[in-house]
Amino acid sequence: MAAASSLRHVLPPIAEDFERANPSVEVELRFAGSQVLASQIEEGADDDVFISANLLQAARLLDGGFAVRPTLVTGNVLVLAVAEDAPWRTVSDLALADVRIAAATPSAPVGALTAVALGLLPPETAEALRRKIATEDPSVRIVLSRLELDEVDAAFVYASDVVATDGLRAIALPPETPANAYVAVLVEDGDTAAEELLGWLLSVRAQAIFQLYGFLPSTVGVQAR
Repeated sequence: MAAASSLRHVLPPIAEDFERANPSVEVELRFAGSQVLASQIEEGADDDVFISANLLQAARLLDGGFAVRPTLVTGNVLVLAVAEDAPWRTVSDLALADVRIAAATPSAPVGALTAVALGLLPPETAEALRRKIATEDPSVRIVLSRLELDEVDAAFVYASDVVATDGLRAIALPPETPANAYVAVLVEDGDTAAEELLGWLLSVRAQAIFQLYGFLPSTVGVQAR
């Protein structure tokens, strides 16, 4: 199964749960930016299930005839992450401070959502934050690593990344910012086990694990960007 890098913490326990219920099946996981994985699948990568961090990358595979069965499996909320002991408490604090911010490239789902969130802020605040963006990376994992390595003071990441990482605190973005949709698809010619795995992602057990790791349940209305 190929999956967006923001799922790297939550999918292993879900896969292990599935394997315990299906002893004859072994789930192999690989993670990268959704846009990277979609390109690899188009080029023939051997994946049965793909989970994109937005609808766009899933749709390109559906439209190209590479995948079927789009299924909304969970959601996530964008935040600005800072160190737990950082002095900033609000977006306005960061806009006024001398800081460096990490973000993702607009082609990545988290980068596209970052652009939406900035567009919902007061223009002066948004422009101040844009000027402080020091890096643009292809996946949320790399964006987060910039903050973990103290290369930046803040990072646009998902709420689940803050939950999974010690020593971080989330600064909320405008409440109008849409939640991000994670859309799973069956890669064409996926076998029965792949179909069962897709169904398992919606099970009560899997959904409970998603929520434990800071994700939203699949039943929550999220915007499939």
